[in-house]
Amino acid sequence: MKFPVKLALGSLCALLFIVLVGFVMFPKIIKGKIKTMVNLKPGNEIRDMFLKVPFPLSFNVYIFTVLNPDEIHAGAIPRLKEVGPFCYNEWKTKINVEDNEQDDTISYEPVDTFVKTNGHDCKDGDTEITVPHPMILGLVNTVFRQKPGALTLANKAIKSIWSSPSSIFITVKARELLFDGIVIHCGVTDFAGKAICANLKAEPSLIHLNDNDLGFSLLGPKNGTAGKRIIAFRGTKDYHLVGKIVTYDGKPKQEVWNSSTCDAIMGTDGTIFPPMLKKQDGLMSFAPDLCRSLRATFQKHDRYDDIPVGVYSASLGDQSKNLEEKCFCTTPDTCLKKGLMDLYKCVKIPLYASLPHFYDSHESYLKGVKGLQPDEKKHGIKIMFEATSGSPVWARKRLMFSMPMEPNPKVDLFHNFTPTVFPIFWVEEGVDLNNTYTKPLKDLFLIKKIVAVMKYLVLLGSLGGLAVSGYLFYKTQEKFSVSTVKPVASDYSNNDSIGSVSNGNNYNGIENETYEKY
Repeated sequence: MKFPVKLALGSLCALLFIVLVGFVMFPKIIKGKIKTMVNLKPGNEIRDMFLKVPFPLSFNVYIFTVLNPDEIHAGAIPRLKEVGPFCYNEWKTKINVEDNEQDDTISYEPVDTFVKTNGHDCKDGDTEITVPHPMILGLVNTVFRQKPGALTLANKAIKSIWSSPSSIFITVKARELLFDGIVIHCGVTDFAGKAICANLKAEPSLIHLNDNDLGFSLLGPKNGTAGKRIIAFRGTKDYHLVGKIVTYDGKPKQEVWNSSTCDAIMGTDGTIFPPMLKKQDGLMSFAPDLCRSLRATFQKHDRYDDIPVGVYSASLGDQSKNLEEKCFCTTPDTCLKKGLMDLYKCVKIPLYASLPHFYDSHESYLKGVKGLQPDEKKHGIKIMFEATSGSPVWARKRLMFSMPMEPNPKVDLFHNFTPTVFPIFWVEEGVDLNNTYTKPLKDLFLIKKIVAVMKYLVLLGSLGGLAVSGYLFYKTQEKFSVSTVKPVASDYSNNDSIGSVSNGNNYNGIENETYEKY
């Protein structure tokens, strides 16, 4: 077998091999391996991490202290100063876990536990801050919405329970406001005070310190307390469904917003996502604290610890303009402007959620207070997501909580307020995967990179081999040539000559002796 033929056969075999293995089989092997790794079947490492995240998330709290409380009572615009961060480690676990093999689901109750930590930028929990009393402001706003006729009763109860306060603002330690609790003295005997305290004692978010006193904190009720039960797909039968919530609190949809669109429970709980998502799919998760699902949308490609990732961001939308978000409005005529969401139907008190410092919100909210400086890098929601494995490798989830402050002639402390949305505090939940958890991803991409380089080198080499063999085969083809026959001069006078001419006829060159034989 000639060399060009051998080269052509070898190149063709290499071409077929690399197409079959490098372009067909290897991606399927990687896909199959990931499918078996990311499901929540017992025994899988990802399940153990899902049930108990092996590292704490960072949880930072920032509180807005009021600089001009007396002026606000006289009608001035609030001047605020951000104090923080107050730093905590957030440990996420899931308890009372049960599996349903037939439905391929797992059920659990999520628990978040916060542990104070100190860093060089972290503020001490004994730092004093001045804020609107959340209970007084929340009480008046709630009564105003539910039973406006009972505002006079609420005014009397405030004087009774809080001993005729001269200001709606209180100065407390940060740890008391956040976790330890602010004391509410409910050992009152007057009708108004007892009526309000009876309702407060039935509120599960308040701590019963003793028979008469209650404790209120912003985050204390959430600390170490099991959330409502969730049933989610394990993804062993269909990896596209891994982590997707089936029911929350025993229901396939909420009963909060009276709308199938806004009450829908979509996505995961945010601790896991399906692998091999396309960027147009976005990242969908359900936020119980907001009673809604949020979609993070793709923004750009980037790298994290040398891993290619997609950058995603989320917002609270604009219920005043987006028809699909109108169902989040308290009433069709009371939609908040861009960037704000009224949580009244969700948490039963007038509480507004937004991005910190009113970032990506209507400018009117920012003008209602002084001292805020919205910044995308500091206040936006951002996720770096590795789509092949479905892993968030870096994330910052940020939310600010505010309360409406409006004048009310039936409540003594509320006579002269200028209407505004008053920021109270904001939180930042963060995760940064270190090399221990990014190394498997980096190894995966290294293998993919090596295979990609090799398969294209082999592909180019095999195509080049086919081209060279074709060229050589063409050059070595046998070529046939015809030689010119030249006449040989003869001596016709010689009797022994052959081919004499007689009478104009040609005779073959046969010697006379041979001729005479015939």
